[in-house]
Amino acid sequence: MDILILKTGLMGLLIRFIIKHPDIMESKLFLKAMAVFPSKISKSYDDKIAEIGEDYQAALEKGLPRIRKNPRRILDLCTGTGFAAFAASDHFPDATIEAIDQSKEMIRIAMQKASAKNKDAIQFKIGNSTALQYNDNTFDLMITSNAPVYLSEAARVLKPGGLILIAYSFSGPSFVKAAKHISRYLAKDGLTLLEIKNVRKGAYILGRK
Repeated sequence: MDILILKTGLMGLLIRFIIKHPDIMESKLFLKAMAVFPSKISKSYDDKIAEIGEDYQAALEKGLPRIRKNPRRILDLCTGTGFAAFAASDHFPDATIEAIDQSKEMIRIAMQKASAKNKDAIQFKIGNSTALQYNDNTFDLMITSNAPVYLSEAARVLKPGGLILIAYSFSGPSFVKAAKHISRYLAKDGLTLLEIKNVRKGAYILGRK
């Protein structure tokens, strides 16, 4: 238990540090880690999600119903093997979803799952969330789960009045405690914090452009 408390405390400190100093996500070391790490864990990623169970999906699944309007076009950033994209498709069956990740292996697995699930409305593509290949004001809703968020690009491709839902399956209290910093962080890119909620071990953040 002491080790668990230590890990939780250290993760909370790390999250608050990144929220206060978001420029660290632009560093070469951080970007290199984000380019390499997903491919390394791609084969075991879904097994890890299954092991975590409800705690992994709880925040996203609580956040999706908070989106009152039905979005027509959704972008899932850093989709991994497609967890958030599939959840959004189930919740908004009439929406077109584009899901990107810079890991070819992650996208390959996600596409196999989409084929097996007959999820034709989801388009999985290789893409980098730091430099999105979309025009300004393209999407009604943007979602991401357990990934770093590059807000300037996210806000650019989000339509005015569009929503962004960010979900994490860990360190929920740390995000809630950092609500003021998160609000200021969002505001720098023209986004308004609507809600931040602790859900089981994680949290979701809902913002609007």
